[in-house]
Amino acid sequence: MSLNDSGISWTDGTLNSLYGCRECSVGCRMCYAVGRVFRHSQNSKVNADGRFNDLVVEVKNDQRDDKKRRFTGAIMFDPAHLYSVLNDSEPKRVFVNEFSDLLFAALPAELVIEHFRVFNHAQCHQFQVLTKRSERLASLNASVLDEFWEWPTNIWMGVSVCSAAKIEMERIEHLGATAAEIKWISFEPWVSDVNRPLREAVPGLGDILSRNGISWVVIGGESGPKDDTNLMTLDDARYLVTEAKAAGCRVHFKQLGTALAIQLGVYSTNGDHRAKGGCPDQWPSDLNVVEWPDAVTRPYMAPDRFMRRYRTDEWQRFGDEADHRS
Repeated sequence: MSLNDSGISWTDGTLNSLYGCRECSVGCRMCYAVGRVFRHSQNSKVNADGRFNDLVVEVKNDQRDDKKRRFTGAIMFDPAHLYSVLNDSEPKRVFVNEFSDLLFAALPAELVIEHFRVFNHAQCHQFQVLTKRSERLASLNASVLDEFWEWPTNIWMGVSVCSAAKIEMERIEHLGATAAEIKWISFEPWVSDVNRPLREAVPGLGDILSRNGISWVVIGGESGPKDDTNLMTLDDARYLVTEAKAAGCRVHFKQLGTALAIQLGVYSTNGDHRAKGGCPDQWPSDLNVVEWPDAVTRPYMAPDRFMRRYRTDEWQRFGDEADHRS
């Protein structure tokens, strides 16, 4: 299999053509990707040519007596990983870039469209694109329509919404303005305001989802250390589920998050995902909803029919300290 199995419950595998990012949301605080990319940089075999250098920096953590790792804003693009999906003939749901953001500002539009060209050719797969940089969606939508005349039906366009803050919620409207056939929201990690329930902060959330044509939502709390993890309240979790269902969305509840698992007395380190409340037997019955949108799968097309715009023996860097290596 050319795709990486990440263990994420709502996808079958991940396509990681980009590495690196920068924090831009409350949902980035416990990002697992930064640790994974740092480990790549420390692996002499994986990083023999230095491609993972300077993507992550270690800084003193004022909250704890240790160091915290942060993305620097540099992005490494590996075309070989992008084109590898063309060789996989087994239909899958594919999450695009768990270690970066395809709409990161430093990435040129032609590189983003090259990803979409690959996805459009690999019609046997469903590509789950997710971004926090929704301000680029308007220009992306125009570019996609120029390139393909319509949005490829196997590209699910999604945005992350991690709290009730305006900067988070407005991503839903940005997504709604696109021509994507399947539009989805990742309410994960959801960070609640314990002083103001979401139902009060954003009344009529279902109407917002419906008005913007949202087909699918993923819901989950933050995972992390027992003593330093933001809470998704049970009330917010239930409100997200009921409003999404009222809007006609398919719902995929992923996890309670560490803090809510502790609050409900189901936290355990015995078994995969139990520490973050990721097992259905830990959830209240009304949250036990695991669905996907309907999607059409088309036949596999051989990669020799695709004209590649990037060389697979080169990697490129964008953003801070950008450079180019082969």
